[in-house]
Amino acid sequence: MSILVVSLPVLAVIFVANLIAARDDERARTAFNLLLFILNLALLIAGIVWRVLPLEATPPQMGLQMLDQGFSSGTLIGMGLWGMIVTLRPVRLRLARLFPALRPESPVHTLALVTVGYLIGNAAFSLAPGALDALAESGVEATLFDVLAQQFVFVLAAFVGVGFLTRRDGPALKERLGLERPTAAQLWTGVRWMIFFVFLQACISLTWSLFDAARVEQLSGINESLLGNFDTVWEWFLLAASAGVGEEVLFRGALQPVFGILPTSLIFAVSHVQYGLSPATLAVFLLSLILGVIRKRSNTTVAILVHAGYNFILGLLSLLAVYLAPFAR
Repeated sequence: MSILVVSLPVLAVIFVANLIAARDDERARTAFNLLLFILNLALLIAGIVWRVLPLEATPPQMGLQMLDQGFSSGTLIGMGLWGMIVTLRPVRLRLARLFPALRPESPVHTLALVTVGYLIGNAAFSLAPGALDALAESGVEATLFDVLAQQFVFVLAAFVGVGFLTRRDGPALKERLGLERPTAAQLWTGVRWMIFFVFLQACISLTWSLFDAARVEQLSGINESLLGNFDTVWEWFLLAASAGVGEEVLFRGALQPVFGILPTSLIFAVSHVQYGLSPATLAVFLLSLILGVIRKRSNTTVAILVHAGYNFILGLLSLLAVYLAPFAR
C-alpha cells in the first residue's frame, strides 16, 4: 500500500504536465519548468547536506551507516543537477538533436527527462559501496501485493504520461502505447524469442558461476530472501504477468517512441541493477534491445507476452529446482 501512496504525488505531477500540454499555455509551461527546477534544486541541496552530515546523526534502523556517504550524496547531487539542467530550454533543444521525437516545448517530455535521471540515480544507489551488503542483511521480503502494486503504478504512469483523460481517448491511447491484437505469426515469433532468452540466461548464469561463484551465491541468497515466499505456480504466473505488462507498457509503450530503442534499453538495464552491475545486467540489456525491436516491428502486446513468458519460464525452473533439491541430495 505504501508504494501506491508514495506514487500519488508523482502521478499527479504527470497529470498536471499533460493538462498543461493539452492547453498549450506558455505561461503555464514556464511555471511548471520553474517548479521542476526548484524541486531539483532542493534535491541538490539535500545531497550537499547529506555529504556534510555526520553519520552518527542518522537513525541506525535506516542502515545508512553501511553506505558510502560520498557516493550516495554525489548521486543525490547528480540527480538534482540533471533535473535542473533539463528544465532549461537550450538544453532540451540540444537533446532534441539526439532524440528527434523529443519535443523541447512539451512539459511531458521535460518531466520524462527528469524522471530518467531519477531512475538512473536510484540505480546508482545500489552500486554504492556497501549497498549490496546492506541489502543482504536487511532481510527484506517482497509480497505478491508489493509486486502487483509496483507494476500497477508503472501502468498508471504510462497511461497518464501519454495523455489518458487529458490528450488522448481510448483508441488513440492504445495506438500510442502500441497495444494491438497480435497475429498468429507474431505470437509464434514471440515464442521462439522466449526460448532464446531462457537459453541465453542459462548460458550467462553458468559462465558467471564459474568465474565468480561467491558473488552468485550472495545474490542467490538475496533473491531467496526477497522472493522466497513465491512458491506456487500461480504466484509466479502473476509475478511474471504483472512484470511483463507493467514494464513493457512503461518502457516500450510510453518511453521508447520518445527516446528510441537503444537509449530506452540502457535506461531499462540501468533500472534493473538493484543488485549491482553483473553479467545479469548484460542479459537484461540484450533482452530489452530485442523487446524494443519487437515493439517497433510488431507492437507492445507481443513484447508483453515475450517478457511475461520469459519470466514465467524462469519462475517454473526455479520452482522445479526447489522441488528436485531433496532428491538431488
